[in-house]
Amino acid sequence: MQGETRVSRNGEASVAVIGLGPTGTSFVWKFINELQTNPSTVPVRLTAVDPAEELGSGYAFQSVHRLNMRTDRLHINPRAPTGFSDWLRAQPGTHDHDDLEYPPRWLFGRYLQQVLLGAFVSAERAGVAVEHWPTAAVDLVRSGGSFRITGTDGAQRTFDVVVLATGESRHGALAHWAGRQNFVASLAETRQLMQISPIAHVGIVGSGLSAVDICIQLLRQGSQGRISCYSRTRGLPKVQSATAEQQPALLDPDWLDRETRAGRQRLRLSTAARALAEGLDARAREPYTPGMPDAREWFSRAGQRSRQRQDENQVFATAVVAAMESSTTWYDALDSLSPHTPAIWHAIDERDQMLFLTTCQARWSEYRHSMPLVNARALLPAVVSGQLSVRSGLTSVTPEESGAAFRWRIVTRSGPSAHAYDVLIDATGGHLTIACRRDALLRGAIGRGLLTADPRGGVRVRFDTCQVLGTDGSACPNLYLVGPMTFGTHFYTNSFETNRDNAFRVARTVRLSLSRLQRRAARIRRTPHDTDDRGS
Repeated sequence: MQGETRVSRNGEASVAVIGLGPTGTSFVWKFINELQTNPSTVPVRLTAVDPAEELGSGYAFQSVHRLNMRTDRLHINPRAPTGFSDWLRAQPGTHDHDDLEYPPRWLFGRYLQQVLLGAFVSAERAGVAVEHWPTAAVDLVRSGGSFRITGTDGAQRTFDVVVLATGESRHGALAHWAGRQNFVASLAETRQLMQISPIAHVGIVGSGLSAVDICIQLLRQGSQGRISCYSRTRGLPKVQSATAEQQPALLDPDWLDRETRAGRQRLRLSTAARALAEGLDARAREPYTPGMPDAREWFSRAGQRSRQRQDENQVFATAVVAAMESSTTWYDALDSLSPHTPAIWHAIDERDQMLFLTTCQARWSEYRHSMPLVNARALLPAVVSGQLSVRSGLTSVTPEESGAAFRWRIVTRSGPSAHAYDVLIDATGGHLTIACRRDALLRGAIGRGLLTADPRGGVRVRFDTCQVLGTDGSACPNLYLVGPMTFGTHFYTNSFETNRDNAFRVARTVRLSLSRLQRRAARIRRTPHDTDDRGS
């Protein structure tokens, strides 16, 4: 049962959003928009809790690396789906085709900042008082029907509604090496990346999109040393073609309704896999050929055997050629799943979800989270020359210090000898389980039972409302969590669209709660509080 928004003693409803990156910005924009359309007679105070001086972009959209999805999929306002594309075309120096389709991430961040600024400007007309509390939230405690937030500045403030939009974890798989010599903790450490010597041999743990961005940055900095990407099971991401084709969804809501009997039964992973295989076959222009970069490799034993025999560098080179020839219908087909992926995931039995995460996720991500062709072209010369290599079968990473020399040793299953590197970079991405243990805000709230760590990753929330779930499984009134930390529940949370849509649902839920409060106050005003005085 959803809780009612309360009114503070000073007569206003206080709402805090912790984190003003892309997801927090989406919540603020929608919440203010909702109140403009449906004004509240209850005064509302909206507090943005974030240490950044410039709000809106988050750290993920401050870098020079390119976006990995086309601009036409990125927007805030559903009524203006070309909003970002139109804004981008109006910016000076962004008339190059690649810059218009896959611009630097900081440009999307700048767009989000302007969207947020516009929301703040319109807040007064919506009856919302907006303020910025420039601190990082380090503690969250439930106090009666309210929530007390403690900031790094030591101050404590109480709110009626709290929306956690803390963004993705900054703790990678190698977080335990933080602070060691010649170790770069993540892609976000841009200053450290820029300081790497051009003759250094660099070992990168991870071979996903973060690793791609790191490799491109190193090459642009003039790196001449050996660069090697390591992972346990996968190679570099596959490559998107130069053009996109709109396709009907492979597994649309009607299909999901049929397979789950309108939600009355759980969906088996095998059922979804079979339907996906059939859909990919139906969309393909040609039969599947083992050894070619094609998502149908997932369902072909011959394809998997062929892949095991191939060198990962050759796999990547083949993928680039295929993308140049625009023969990547699998990407557009998989991309059609985006709006429906969270609902499909939610319908799958949790045991099957865990099976997918432990056995299939890496290969899934290799195709589903593919790189733009412009990035693939930037990497190809280094791959062909042998300067950049990709190795699977990672087993261990250890530091080795001998006198004045310090190196990192990386071992794989392919042989007993270790590979030595001057610099080690963690490109494994944010690990949600590690964040639950290391992030002060999450760790404290989990320890008190206010939040519950999800074994699938992140924190448990209700699928429809994003209300956090306590240790007893019940939804906590007026406490919501949106963004990457809801991975276990929504799965596709590295997608801006998924996080935006969830933030929109929370904004509407909070606004409806205010409306119920408004109606309740009106009923109280109409009800006489004194006894009948006709006989006095």
